[in-house]
Amino acid sequence: MASCCPPAFIERRCGMARLPQGVRKRADGTLEKRFTVDGKRYSIYGVNSKELQQKEKEVRRQIEAGLYTDNRNLTLDKYFEEWLAGKRNGTKGNTLKTYKCHYRKHISPKLGNRKIQKIERREILNLQREISQGLSAGMCNGVLRTLKIILNDAVHDEIIQKSPADGVKALKETEKATETYHRALTEQEQKDFMREMESDYYYEFVALLLCTGMRSGEAAALAWSDIDYKQNVIHVTKTVTFNEDGTATIGSPKSQSGKRDIPLNDTIKRILSSQRKKLGNILPMNDNRVFASVYGDLVHNHAVNRAISGALSRLEAQGRPIEHFTAHALRDTFATRYIEQGGSPQTLKTILGHSSLAMTMDLYSHVLPNTRQQEMDNLKIVL
Repeated sequence: MASCCPPAFIERRCGMARLPQGVRKRADGTLEKRFTVDGKRYSIYGVNSKELQQKEKEVRRQIEAGLYTDNRNLTLDKYFEEWLAGKRNGTKGNTLKTYKCHYRKHISPKLGNRKIQKIERREILNLQREISQGLSAGMCNGVLRTLKIILNDAVHDEIIQKSPADGVKALKETEKATETYHRALTEQEQKDFMREMESDYYYEFVALLLCTGMRSGEAAALAWSDIDYKQNVIHVTKTVTFNEDGTATIGSPKSQSGKRDIPLNDTIKRILSSQRKKLGNILPMNDNRVFASVYGDLVHNHAVNRAISGALSRLEAQGRPIEHFTAHALRDTFATRYIEQGGSPQTLKTILGHSSLAMTMDLYSHVLPNTRQQEMDNLKIVL
């Protein structure tokens, strides 16, 4: 007996999703749509129907305007603009900003005018060699990663059969991140610096970073509703991030582990109380932000680093120089004091918002030798 239910209903009941007309699913899981304009067939690729619709609309617009370029004549610059437009659906603005910076500053001047099907592996190696003359190995590898992502997507879009960047190895990074970027203040440096910062507008901001291990962007995104005096914690759920055009906005942390609760203590409460009084003359009563710049905007990391540099310059003039550092060193200093004073690395991992204990230990293992002797002295084993 024939079913009285329409096919679409049967497909929904059976858990089968019908692909739109002209769309097929490829072996790698992406979708391909073929369509014809004036007797000529075109193909577009995407991860979902919405992306296909956007790409088809753009291709049809370009064809109508006489701007469409087929794969054989497609330059890397032209493909990058199409690729970037597709990435805007679901990619964070700060990541898009990085892609654009890497591409337009380092890749496009060397390869942008090359037809993508003609680019050879030796050209990638030449690019790597040239930019390594003026960039660190880490930055050079970041540029190469961006280029590899673009070319791998060109393979998925069936513009090229194989990426010419395949097999091009990253440069060896001789300096470890812990040695290059992670510096904790000594206790004396910490005391001298914070004493010098007391009169600065950003004192409370800097003090909160030092006492919680929060990242600058997380502190700048804090709202008073995130300060939970009933549960005695700070709810860290947001961070300052950047749009593609470089403007600042409040968004989600990079990972789920970035969302966390940091316990309050009396020192942190005093910092927050002082900050609430200070903001009375800066923000309107209905503004929920904990911190604001002197102009009432979001606090930018460079403004905090400028305040830190000012304090360091004053200390140097007083004959009490401290090696230069940035706001991130306050997070490192918090972690160092935490471990030095017997804190658990597992708990520290949670407070810092690290995704794994290994990450915490890799960054702050340099502190552990300082406490090793004390812990051995306290160890009691009955024989």
